[in-house]
Amino acid sequence: MASADEIPAWLKLHRRLVSLQDGVGATNALVCDLSGSIFCCGLSRRWEGIPALRLAATLGETQAQLARELPAIGEMFERVLRARPPGKEKPGARFTVALVDEEPFAYAQSFAGVYVLLLCFSGPFTPFPVASKVRAALPEIEALTVMLPPPEGPDRETIAMRLRG
Repeated sequence: MASADEIPAWLKLHRRLVSLQDGVGATNALVCDLSGSIFCCGLSRRWEGIPALRLAATLGETQAQLARELPAIGEMFERVLRARPPGKEKPGARFTVALVDEEPFAYAQSFAGVYVLLLCFSGPFTPFPVASKVRAALPEIEALTVMLPPPEGPDRETIAMRLRG
């Protein structure tokens, strides 16, 4: 069975999320589906200069860090879903949510009908530059996300983790 670190689209998506998160000053960048499954995250900022033999270990460290942060991310994701504009609750409805007034601070953009790009921030941020960078990055993120194996496929736990029980 293939693991997440053996799926080229997952590696490219991870790198793209790290680049976006660094570009906007976010602490985390994740791709989730509307049910709360995380398909990919950009938590690790240690990609540059990593030898191929260390890559799998780095991805394992990223997943361990994600596991520690799941409760806070789950709470943030729930808040994003509650903050959707009226009429945007149905699957397929596109929405953008910027939580800038109080913790948890986040920016979310839905795409491809069922996915959400979630950017987490440690403090207040200005949403307009974030929106511009997300708009530029979203086509590539969407293309890579839809290239991932289906969630019900083999070894799902290496690709998606549940946020909600």
